Amino acid sequence: MVHRIPMGMLILGLTFCGSPSLPMSSPLVTVEATGVPSSLPAFPLSMASPPPAHATSTLPGISLAISATATYRLYLPGVFRQFAMSSTDEWTQHAHDAQRTSSTNQVVPPPWRWKWAWNGPDAQGRVSPGKFRLPRNSQPVTGGGRVYIAAGDRGVFALDNMNGQVIWNRNPGGARIHSTPAYDADTGSLFVLSTNGTLYRLNAATGEITGQFPTGASSDLPLPPALFGDRVFFSMGNRVYAIHKSSMSLLWSYDAGSSVHTPPAYSPSRDLVVVASQDLYVHAIRNSDGSRVWRVKPTPRQPGDPGSSSNYAEVRNGWPVIAEGHGLVLIKLRLDWEAMWKPWSPWPGDNAAMRSGLSAQPQYQALLALRLADGSPAFIANVGHGGFGDGGYLPMGPQPVVKRFPDGQEVAYVVMRGSPCLQSPCDGRYDSRLGEMMLDDTTVPGYRAGDVRFMQNTFFPTDEQANLSMSGDSIFGAHWMFGFAHQILDRSPSRGTGSNPIPTQNLPHIITSASNCGFSPSHYCPDFLTQDGDSRTIPGGFYIYYNQGKVYDQFWSEYAAWVISNNTIYFVSADGAVIALEHGDPLSVSSGSSPSLPDARVETSWPEKERPAERAPNLNRPIPASLAAMHVGKVGEVEGVIRFVFNNGKAVYLGFQNPHQGALKIRILRPYWDRFPLPPEQMIRPGTAIRVRGQIDWYQGDPQILVEQPDQIRIVDSPWLTDLALLLRAGVVRP
Repeated sequence: MVHRIPMGMLILGLTFCGSPSLPMSSPLVTVEATGVPSSLPAFPLSMASPPPAHATSTLPGISLAISATATYRLYLPGVFRQFAMSSTDEWTQHAHDAQRTSSTNQVVPPPWRWKWAWNGPDAQGRVSPGKFRLPRNSQPVTGGGRVYIAAGDRGVFALDNMNGQVIWNRNPGGARIHSTPAYDADTGSLFVLSTNGTLYRLNAATGEITGQFPTGASSDLPLPPALFGDRVFFSMGNRVYAIHKSSMSLLWSYDAGSSVHTPPAYSPSRDLVVVASQDLYVHAIRNSDGSRVWRVKPTPRQPGDPGSSSNYAEVRNGWPVIAEGHGLVLIKLRLDWEAMWKPWSPWPGDNAAMRSGLSAQPQYQALLALRLADGSPAFIANVGHGGFGDGGYLPMGPQPVVKRFPDGQEVAYVVMRGSPCLQSPCDGRYDSRLGEMMLDDTTVPGYRAGDVRFMQNTFFPTDEQANLSMSGDSIFGAHWMFGFAHQILDRSPSRGTGSNPIPTQNLPHIITSASNCGFSPSHYCPDFLTQDGDSRTIPGGFYIYYNQGKVYDQFWSEYAAWVISNNTIYFVSADGAVIALEHGDPLSVSSGSSPSLPDARVETSWPEKERPAERAPNLNRPIPASLAAMHVGKVGEVEGVIRFVFNNGKAVYLGFQNPHQGALKIRILRPYWDRFPLPPEQMIRPGTAIRVRGQIDWYQGDPQILVEQPDQIRIVDSPWLTDLALLLRAGVVRP
């Protein structure tokens, strides 16, 4: 017998606001900051504040524009540096360096202009034919005037940094390249790790293989190699390897006793290599001979997929971060979805309360600080859980950034949680913001190691936390819909509380697709940016696509990032586009600017999950849920057994596998819940066979059907027949 069940739908409109939060120390000094000589017009740098319009500063002595030649008297810490292309430092490996600090001294001064785009828009701002998604954690790296990008089963691409055109494309070994490569200027080589377990050395100019080291293992994880001196360190299977970069010979290998789930980080002063393994142990390895220095498990949680609610944790998709000046390694954990609401909702506004609560409930410590000397806990980091996710799933969140100042001070920049919130309602989902974390008890008077200082920033929720990087005194955040950039203005000791956060100015932001300005080849929209198909508005800057909607849903990579290198700012969007910006008039276009796609000689066939939607004809018979991705854009009936049911407060999720990532999901959005006599999550339970009718679309890389009407879902078979009579009497289920 087939029973009809009513169901409904929701679209949660979330207005994005920029708002306060940032931190530092050192006595205030008066400095003379002279603008970079230029014939370009002054570029407005507004305070981070609620959009849509540029905010105005209420801080005395802070100008909202940098003149081409004017001199400003600003009361800033001694670490202030003028905006100038001040360093030849390049981002040659994942997270910039072998310590994985994600911080560079190189600065590209504003104003910025569009330089080029690759794997993104065409000349009219439309989604380019042949576009594809990138693997998670893929960052562009530079060297020799080229940009190198790991591209999964398409191998690795080398682009001309002047115009973004493809110089070469290789897939050594024929498997997949999921790991950011590492460029070595000494040998002119690019070190590329394949999922087949082989480390390849390529001629960086031509892409030809010049050496290789096979391990006999394999892994689909992003495990970018670390390059330091004459050695290449990488993880594969249960082992960590040190390879001589010239001879490609083995120097040592270390057996972790469990699958190594992070790439290595290296501490030069301690001469240690650090990794974390699947069993949640952190390992310090002596670089001289590959022997173990220490091995610790710093969390009470058990290894495993944390899911929606559990005592499990993971380290996969993260990486160790070395704070060299303090002799520390920072390890980020992925926790369960419910940890977003625990131990507080929202998090408190003072560090003492955070530290006390995390000490009493260590299972909610999401960032761990260990001493490189012996692996012992150095302090409690007041950092909560978060990441890009939805529907009972939070993947690995943002990794910390370690910033070392010219005066020797060293701090970490993190995504913290605390109240007051930047938006309402102030709860566990709205309490995320940027923060500066202390690594000792002396950098800022009144703050202890592990304490966080509030900063101003463009708002993002806890289940949409941005990935961080730094360039000089500017901090960059990569959200799945947009990227924000702020210049830090004042890190004096009086700053850093919820009521008096470290102030910032807005640098140009970037958004996936916007049409509120009208299309221009400059892709520049000065006042504000509104995402097509979404109500969110952010400060002005650049749009990648014009009037193309939620491109990220189809090409979802679960990751976005900023990289600053070679006098260029690169933004990797969640849909896999790489955008290059450079110093220049934002209303102009670089002479080398042109949309760039993979070379025509490269196979650009579409994986099933990325195949462009065929809008007609509609389905004339039910299809299995497993085939839904092949029919995106069509209206029809899909059938299968529900394995996952979850209500995240915004939508009820019905998944055809558990966890629901990678398969069709049904979403019943909140505005339609009142159409149901019972909560929707109580009406269909795991194990229920259903048929659902509607239009198949993309959502975060997977197919979805939004259910609005009661007769869209039919129960074919259910194991909970004892409850069926109750629903029949309530009129919810009709024979």
